[in-house]
Amino acid sequence: MTPETRTTASLPQASFLPLLAVLALSIVAIVLALAFSANVLGSAGQAISAYDNSASRKMLARAAPGSLTITTPELQTTVKKEVTMSWKSTGVENLRPSAVSSPIQYFYEQTGTAHPWSAYDSRAQIKGAAFSEQALGGWLGDIAKQTNQNAQDAALVIENERAVTFTPHQDGYTLDLPQALLGLKHTLLSPAAEYALPLKTSLPQVRLADLNNLGINERLARGQSDFTGSTAARINNIRVGASKYNGIIVRLGEEFSFNQYLGPVDAAHGFVPELVIKPEGATPEFGGGLCQVSTTAFRAAFFGGLPITQRRNHSYAVHYYEWIADDQPLAVGLDATIYAPYQDMKFVNDTPGAILIWTRVEGKRLYFDFYGTEDGRQVAVDGPHPFDRRLSGAVKSTVTRKVLKDGETREVTFNSAYIPPKIAEQSYQLPAAPPAAN
Repeated sequence: MTPETRTTASLPQASFLPLLAVLALSIVAIVLALAFSANVLGSAGQAISAYDNSASRKMLARAAPGSLTITTPELQTTVKKEVTMSWKSTGVENLRPSAVSSPIQYFYEQTGTAHPWSAYDSRAQIKGAAFSEQALGGWLGDIAKQTNQNAQDAALVIENERAVTFTPHQDGYTLDLPQALLGLKHTLLSPAAEYALPLKTSLPQVRLADLNNLGINERLARGQSDFTGSTAARINNIRVGASKYNGIIVRLGEEFSFNQYLGPVDAAHGFVPELVIKPEGATPEFGGGLCQVSTTAFRAAFFGGLPITQRRNHSYAVHYYEWIADDQPLAVGLDATIYAPYQDMKFVNDTPGAILIWTRVEGKRLYFDFYGTEDGRQVAVDGPHPFDRRLSGAVKSTVTRKVLKDGETREVTFNSAYIPPKIAEQSYQLPAAPPAAN
């Protein structure tokens, strides 16, 4: 083969070299351009346009539940949608494409919009919805103040069949704020309607069960009422009356009588005159306001699923007994009037052990706590439901309670009829006195 022939054969191979060089330079240019674009996107203050990420905001709005229930072992609160939406804020973020995805993929993933070409604008900023760390953190901080508590050892001293010293044991809780913040964000972006806050728990060294053999182990039920607006005299009678029941122990199978423990209602026993309903009208009498105490005791027995053997509503609706709980609407129908020795309020202890009653006043609210032994009973309450309300002040109310215990369901309905106040004052008659003992 001649030299000329060899030279002629190599010419086609040499013609590809310029093409390969151009291709290599193009690849290098693309890589540099992408790197430059990524750096600019990640740099603040270089944007000349803003893309309103409405799709993102709509997505967050749809994902937000109608309401969100936040729970802890001691707290349950419902947050309305307008509050959860207030935790979100709109703002401008300088976004840097990730190294493992193209700008188009990144744009789709982060915004969900239909403008992929904008991802190539190295000066673009994207405006969208984000969580307000300050709003979320502030709200969780308030919840932490209500939730955080130190572990507390129990104390119980019983003298003459009555508790004279009592401190219930208490588990310690500390809200895990970083985890709570993260979990709340995830919940808000999901269809979930409930979120249990993460807590760090510490346990007491002494529990109630360690201090007695009566079955006074844990809290079974709570009755509460609000006496805001009461006079000084009425508040005095409520405080004195509630103290009469502090520390009472109701034995297994025993019927509790409110009047039995009340004792004399006079000045010598700490009571002062206050208005009570009498035939001649609302008249000052010693012990006015004691029905606040009997109503609160009744509610503890009612919500604890205990059999109620005697209860009567007031002749007319009294506003002091409309509040039941902060998360329930005001409603009449869960009151219990007493007038010793005629009208009483009674219930039976059908739990596996004794029941300790412990009372306290906090601000303008009265509490009756029942401590005993859990038996797994489940209590469901429907109501109270006021109806047939008249301009005269007359109203009716009904409330139904179902207690599931040992596989059987016991249902009871309390119907209350309240007549107009003026008619009540004119027509009210005290029950006949009980017959004298032989």
